[in-house]
Amino acid sequence: MKETHAMSASLGWKRARRTAFVQDILAAFKQRPASLLSFDHVSEKLKLHHVRYLDLQAIPLDQIVGSVGRYADFTCAFFPREEHLQERWQRIEQMVTTGRELPPVELYKVGKAYFVRDGNHRVSVARQRGIKTIKAYVWEYETSFPLEPNSDVDDLLCRTAHAAFLELTHIDRLCPDLGIKLTEPDGYEDLLYEIEAYRQVLSEVDKREIPFDEGVRLWCELRYIPIVEIISERYVLQEFPGRTETDLYLWLCGNRTELEARYEHPIMMGEAAEDLTKRFGQSLFSTRRIKKATAQAAGVVTNRAALWWKASRRALRHRRVPKPPRGKE
Repeated sequence: MKETHAMSASLGWKRARRTAFVQDILAAFKQRPASLLSFDHVSEKLKLHHVRYLDLQAIPLDQIVGSVGRYADFTCAFFPREEHLQERWQRIEQMVTTGRELPPVELYKVGKAYFVRDGNHRVSVARQRGIKTIKAYVWEYETSFPLEPNSDVDDLLCRTAHAAFLELTHIDRLCPDLGIKLTEPDGYEDLLYEIEAYRQVLSEVDKREIPFDEGVRLWCELRYIPIVEIISERYVLQEFPGRTETDLYLWLCGNRTELEARYEHPIMMGEAAEDLTKRFGQSLFSTRRIKKATAQAAGVVTNRAALWWKASRRALRHRRVPKPPRGKE
């Protein structure tokens, strides 16, 4: 009897490993995430701090989407990827086969999604067996983000930041044709900073307090649109697949600031666009390199807008932003 249970556990393991292999292949083919969510990543992104213990509960297994430390060892459906998991996995499978009750797992709850604190193998065996729920001790983290079991955390943060940006600026009402959108949520804070700094410069030039809505509209007309036109005219966006014009706007402004700090003279936006394309276009590590470059620039220039304001004040007085001369196409 003992050998029969061991053989059954071994067969269960092989089926689970085959399923994991197929899921990884399909995920790669469809270009979809195949791994569990990392709780540490989610906690950092959503800034989770306050936690409270709930109770012993029966949790639907399909709502468990991540793990505290073993997120790379299992597929997104908790099928085992690594051979070193076999011994413990089969031991748990054999316990279930013999009718022994497994101790509850420990889970963190964020929104409507759950993350395994302890019990990854137990969740995996339960998923392999088609069980619908599992007993768990649950701790809940407070969050205002509507995290669902099928949520993409980075996409959720982007959508939330975008909604907050529109609520603060009303830019969708003031400049409805722009369609400002970023693929990284932190960039919206940079846009807000720039809009407010632009409004303050306009107020100083006009010697009157520019209302915020007027500042937003003028920023769109005199700052954002001319630079986006440069991006379009020089086909910069096609060198950065999967990115938006607004991504390129921020990267281009950051690149110009870096170049001005390096060479200690004003740089035309067209020159900055050509430099950005040459250094980062179609590179596998474009985002990482641009972030590093702009971070270095921020270290050199304490006031990010200072150089730009100095170069643009004359143009602002005439309510226009001069276009750079065309370089070689």
